Amino acid sequence: MGRGRDRYYTDWDEQDEDDYEDEDEDDYEYERRRIPRRRRRRQRKVWPILLAGCALGVLLVVCAAAGVVFFTLHSLQGDNAGVIGLSQPQTFTQQNTQKVALSGIARMRICNSVGNVKVQVDPRASTVSVMSQKIVRANSQAAANQEFGRISVAVQTPGAISMPLTCAGGQSAATSSTGTTPAQNALTIDTTIPDSGGFLRGAGDSVDLTVTLPPNILPSSGPTLALDVEAPVGNVSIDGVSGILTIKGSTGSINVSHVVLADGSHIETGQGNVIFNGLLAAPDAARSQGSYIIQCEQGNIDATLPASANVVLDANTNVGAIKSDFPIQVQNNGDGAMSFHGPLTPSTSPQNAPTLVLDVSTGNVILHKAQV
Repeated sequence: MGRGRDRYYTDWDEQDEDDYEDEDEDDYEYERRRIPRRRRRRQRKVWPILLAGCALGVLLVVCAAAGVVFFTLHSLQGDNAGVIGLSQPQTFTQQNTQKVALSGIARMRICNSVGNVKVQVDPRASTVSVMSQKIVRANSQAAANQEFGRISVAVQTPGAISMPLTCAGGQSAATSSTGTTPAQNALTIDTTIPDSGGFLRGAGDSVDLTVTLPPNILPSSGPTLALDVEAPVGNVSIDGVSGILTIKGSTGSINVSHVVLADGSHIETGQGNVIFNGLLAAPDAARSQGSYIIQCEQGNIDATLPASANVVLDANTNVGAIKSDFPIQVQNNGDGAMSFHGPLTPSTSPQNAPTLVLDVSTGNVILHKAQV
């Protein structure tokens, strides 16, 4: 019995010790899972930070240098009023009127690269006058005077015509756009606005021209005056002048009123409206048919004609509408295009009548009957 008891205690002790060891291993395994391992910190690379700092520093230096150059040039040009760089540009104008002694005029050529052009007949006028208004943007009167000196307006009579026109591709002022030599009684007006010598100068410079003619200077034998006007940037207004009108614009509207268009007239602009209110002269007897052309790329053509106008109408618009007070049947060509080709009035004889072309790329063609 003693042995059995000893064996019993011995078995218990061994089992208890095994259980105790198992609990120790479980506790160790639990603690090992619970406590995370410390990872080694990676050392940050300093090169990207240094490179970014250097790039930012270079950018700041370049901006500062550009600012110094800008304000220095601004100061050298005399455009600083008070504190350099704090003055605001203003609009300055300079007006001048030249009188031209002409007993008659058969041809007039006007070339104005930037600015408006107006040609008018005034019964109160006794002589030809050319009024020019120079317009500049500057920061001071001194700077404006300097810019005025760079702009020239040349009013040339036939004996002085020599230099090429500035806005006619170098074409000589001694010949018209059709290449014919002008008559003795001719007038050429040419403006010169030099190109900007840098990004600080020349912006906003323009010249507005107003030419006034007395009625007694115009041809008395009919609408035979040859008037050529080229104004790439600006509006053109013609009032009371009749003859072969060749008017070409690029950006700007054209208004022609109280005129008689002669055969061969051509009026066109790129972006802008064309307004016509006048008569169409019968073609020369040597020609069976004549033509008058009015065009614009983007804009409207608004034409007012007599109710009895003897003309064949050729009207077209690629994108737009044709509206008429005359009884014409407009054709819808689809995709926004409309056209009409035929006699303007029932009494028109297509065999002998001249052709009036009204052509628009994007815009409307509008026809009105003149009020009697």
